[in-house]
Amino acid sequence: MQKKTSNKIRLTSWSQVREAFRSKELRQAGYSEGAVVMSDTLLDLHGKAHRERRRIENRLFRREIFSYWEHEVLGKTIDVTLNPFVQSKQGDLSVIGYRCAMNLTATIAGIDQDPSDTKQTETLYGIVKKFSEGATLLHSTRNKDEVRQEVKEAMEHFAKDFFNPSRELRERYVRECNDGIRKEDDLPKDVLTTLLRNREQLGLTDEVIFREICFYLQAGAHSTANAFTHTVDDILNWGQQYPEDLDKAREDLSFVQRCMHESLRLNPASPVALRRPLQDVKLSDGILLNEGTEVTLDLMAANRDYEIFGKKSDNYNPYREVPEGVPRWGMSFGAGMHACVGAELDGGLEIDPDRPPSETLFGTVAIMAHALLSAGGRRDPNNPPQLDPNSERKHFSAYPVIF
Repeated sequence: MQKKTSNKIRLTSWSQVREAFRSKELRQAGYSEGAVVMSDTLLDLHGKAHRERRRIENRLFRREIFSYWEHEVLGKTIDVTLNPFVQSKQGDLSVIGYRCAMNLTATIAGIDQDPSDTKQTETLYGIVKKFSEGATLLHSTRNKDEVRQEVKEAMEHFAKDFFNPSRELRERYVRECNDGIRKEDDLPKDVLTTLLRNREQLGLTDEVIFREICFYLQAGAHSTANAFTHTVDDILNWGQQYPEDLDKAREDLSFVQRCMHESLRLNPASPVALRRPLQDVKLSDGILLNEGTEVTLDLMAANRDYEIFGKKSDNYNPYREVPEGVPRWGMSFGAGMHACVGAELDGGLEIDPDRPPSETLFGTVAIMAHALLSAGGRRDPNNPPQLDPNSERKHFSAYPVIF
């Protein structure tokens, strides 16, 4: 199905959205207003420039690296972040999610900070929230010039206190590696190191490398934290009707992964994606996308396509079965050339009984949710969650939990 108005068209069916994602003639759109953060980042590139940078960055976003992060980094980060809340026997679900996601994303991006230093984490999170506001400036109702100025100030703060020290350290490591003093395996496994090692091959300026790290921080922290909050909320709601499944979630990480995939399907981090045809494009069902048309890919609608996900596709059901070849999370990680490079890190791999345990990836979000639930995390019965009145989507302004 599609909805068309003048030079705009909205695609809502699973097949249309998937085909549009995979078309090389549909260019990423929607980030020109947010160029202060997004210009020349991986998400904003197209064609040869995108392929070359994606190929380089894919060296980092491999399953063996994901496995290293999941088994060697994630558990420690969660423990350091979650333990203070468990010890105080209370916290806010959104705050827990953002602190944990921020600490992990900083490690992956290559930004050095102390996960146990909550003040430092909050400072970095405040900066990254401003990056997100800049990246999504197209949808902002605020004065855009004021937002751009605030983003620039946040970027200056980030450069001075976080980025420059992290870059200088990694530049030294790369020089030592090039001189044979340091082994390649001893280099940090992060985005910043990868970009610095390949800057000449990709023709990257200091400014582009800086914005790429800003982009990774805001994209990774925002999507992971939101997915975590929705996953726990959905499990707790489901557990009110099926208490045995709440007990199961506290014990069985693979079940939490199924719950997380269903939450991702219903609550994609980005509810829509924008594209602009570089030439006239005709979809297989006959829909014509004229050159220059603003094309909206409605992920919320596609993820609820009843022909794919059943007639009760609007309902949450962690036991939902999907057709072969369809991810349980729907289109929430995108598809085609701009599919999320960290999809398997965040969402894991669907459980396969034939896959060796050492190659199993449960995903960051599922592991975070399972850690909170197994620590006894539950809603505060005296302080129910509060939805954000300023958001059209299901975002929480407060979500008190106790342990």
